[in-house]
Amino acid sequence: MKTILTSLIILVVSSSFAQNWVDLGNVYWNTSPANAADSSNTKWNLNTFAVDLKAPVVVNDNNVLLFGLGYQQNIISNDATLNGDNSLRFSSSQLQIGWEHKWNEKSKMLFMSITRLNTDFKYVDISHFQQGGVALGTTAHSENFDWKYGLYYNAEFFGPMFVPLFGFNWAINDKWRLKMVIPVNLELSYMPSDRFRTGLRFDGVNASYRTNLNTNLNWIDGYHIDKADNNAWAFAEFNLGKNVWIHAKAGYSIIRKYRVYNDSDQMNVKFGPVNVGDDRVETNRIFKNGANFEFRFIYRLPLD
Repeated sequence: MKTILTSLIILVVSSSFAQNWVDLGNVYWNTSPANAADSSNTKWNLNTFAVDLKAPVVVNDNNVLLFGLGYQQNIISNDATLNGDNSLRFSSSQLQIGWEHKWNEKSKMLFMSITRLNTDFKYVDISHFQQGGVALGTTAHSENFDWKYGLYYNAEFFGPMFVPLFGFNWAINDKWRLKMVIPVNLELSYMPSDRFRTGLRFDGVNASYRTNLNTNLNWIDGYHIDKADNNAWAFAEFNLGKNVWIHAKAGYSIIRKYRVYNDSDQMNVKFGPVNVGDDRVETNRIFKNGANFEFRFIYRLPLD
């Protein structure tokens, strides 16, 4: 959920105060090395490579069309499988089509359709696609404070998932900002100049992927990975010139769970953090909590 929803939240942040931009291009590498497993002494590495591109099309003063493409490749391996065929690889390809409408001088709403192909590409059919969407509103309370509210939905492989969204974007002063959309992210940032930004951040992730592998990396059909990964970060951003930024952060995962389930093991519905009708027999986590490091190149367009 994080990659799409966080970028959409950034896209709709265009308010009337400082730190006002939209990220149109985003390429990143995330690594979490040497993580302990539940059932063995093996150390597992997680590497993620991703690209996210967006194109807003201004129709008039009150309407903007939004188009986006994204791709994310995940690789779980240990030292023996890092370059071998037995590493666990799964990906997400995304198409985003949306509309942002400005109701009045204070309020606007983003409606976005999100189509995903979440698969390991060992075998692909219509069941590897997911359809979701988000409605995210913004209402200005004052010149320096915006409310955020909405609903996210996705047809996950473990069952339908609904996530109520609520938060705010608060410019405390010219340099400090606090923004959050619970339960997706929270960020406290300090921007002493136009070319540097730093701060603390929390991101929450929940997603699912079709796979033909189980936790022992044996070939088995009809499984999916249930990925839940929450991370606390410290970050810094530097402007390289011509709207190009480099972003680096280091953090640690909290209650991280990568589990493999049979496709028939589903819950009735997931509503935020609450699982309804979840009779699944919990499997071993592929690996436990661990350190995370991330590096991004961002093309950022100022909106002022």
